[in-house]
Amino acid sequence: MSNINISKINQEALENIKPNQFICFKYKHPVIEDHEAMFTYEKCLSRDGDEYAKVHRLGDYMFVDYIKDGILKVSMNDMMAQRTTYQFDLSEIEVLGYTYNNESYKGMGVIKA
Repeated sequence: MSNINISKINQEALENIKPNQFICFKYKHPVIEDHEAMFTYEKCLSRDGDEYAKVHRLGDYMFVDYIKDGILKVSMNDMMAQRTTYQFDLSEIEVLGYTYNNESYKGMGVIKA
């Protein structure tokens, strides 16, 4: 299967999550080379009823800026208003089944050797 098809399948899996649901995926570890980490993609509702998404790992999270063209882009602002961004290549994530609302998986951040 081509990378474009894999990207589309993974994008659809993430986009089809409903508010208050989440799905886990593996991706290369952002710091430790040759390792993978587990991430949680979650959709939420704001107090105003607006939908937004975030990606968790080990209790920390970043907000999803967009999902398009094979990229999942996330960002966060720290207390000093410094912006940090990260991009996931959707052709390289591995969706770990449909773990909707299974709290035992949420935000685990398991590192695979």
